Amino acid sequence: MQFKRFLQRRSLRSMWRGATRYLFGKRGQRKVFGFRQYYRMRMMMSLFSRHAAQATAAMPRARLWVDREVFPRIIELMRRARHTVIIQMFIWKDDSLGRRMAELCVELADRGVKIFVHKEAVGDVFELERDFLSTRERKTGVWHRFWKHPGIRIYHATHNDHSKVIVIDDRLILVSGMNIADEYDTSWHDYMVELRSAAAVERYVSRGEIAQPHGPVKIVMNTENRKEMRKTVMRLLHSAREGIVLEQCYFSDTAVVDTLIRRSKEGVEVTVIFPEVIDVHHHSNMQTVGRLLSEGASSHVRVFVYPGVIHAKAILIDRECMFLGSANFVAQSLDEIGETDVLIEGRYSTAVTRLRDILRADILKSRPLKGPPAFLWVSRMLAWLKL
Repeated sequence: MQFKRFLQRRSLRSMWRGATRYLFGKRGQRKVFGFRQYYRMRMMMSLFSRHAAQATAAMPRARLWVDREVFPRIIELMRRARHTVIIQMFIWKDDSLGRRMAELCVELADRGVKIFVHKEAVGDVFELERDFLSTRERKTGVWHRFWKHPGIRIYHATHNDHSKVIVIDDRLILVSGMNIADEYDTSWHDYMVELRSAAAVERYVSRGEIAQPHGPVKIVMNTENRKEMRKTVMRLLHSAREGIVLEQCYFSDTAVVDTLIRRSKEGVEVTVIFPEVIDVHHHSNMQTVGRLLSEGASSHVRVFVYPGVIHAKAILIDRECMFLGSANFVAQSLDEIGETDVLIEGRYSTAVTRLRDILRADILKSRPLKGPPAFLWVSRMLAWLKL
């Protein structure tokens, strides 16, 4: 039954389109779009009262949301938008959640909120028979209004940007690993960080060209002109004094694995949580697990298998610093494609405290691995193919 989904005409078309966009597509002018939106938001904000802006800025700076909490919170916050919503999404499926988000965009646009959707064309390959671009052909219904509404601008292009970000007005940014599709809302395990920070919004919308002030919360990005992800990840792993906890869905970067093995031999506790169920990359993950358990210090490496699908990309350092967003621990995410993560430093941050509690609960749900998994030649070949 599952295999038939791949043979449907719409599935084959979306996979072909996504693959060709990845191989031959142009990156486009993201920086130009970014600055246009930045100055448009500044102009729109000037039309609203200073007191409203001060009230927004005074609210908690960072909050963490998980699993089934995420999309109800996104919908609640989007409904409060006064002038601008920007959505950057890798996958946006034509399913129940996808249509609900399209309806919300139309609802906001009807009352004058400007909606800007940046949909990554490469993501089409994962949407199969529910692909986003085919909804443009609808003659009636919510998708027709979504594509034709004068208050909604949709940029469907190849920028190789894997980020999942929603910006609301000029002081609220939501950073996540969650795409717009039913599985992220109902069954997969993942997080979202809610930041109330004008500086964070400015940095994201300007594609990192506007520097953010020093502080405990930072937006970290890979863009066309800057690659911050690997440097940040390696700095965090090297900075750990006591413990590193990683909850990862796709994990095969050699340099990161080498660093974790070395840190375990230096006495740092390394804890890794992997999903038991995953769409792709299972054999690469198991190869990573095998290296950690066989080459790392056995007294300082723990690996847990989570009973379900983890789509999270979370790091906790010494129980006082967290880093999460869209970037996987694979070379392409760390070095090449567009990604957006949030770095929060501070033991007593509400978001850090909540992540500690969630990871502790995830470990209690999970099955510990006592030794390296069996690895046949077929598994090694599939791992080489990143499957």
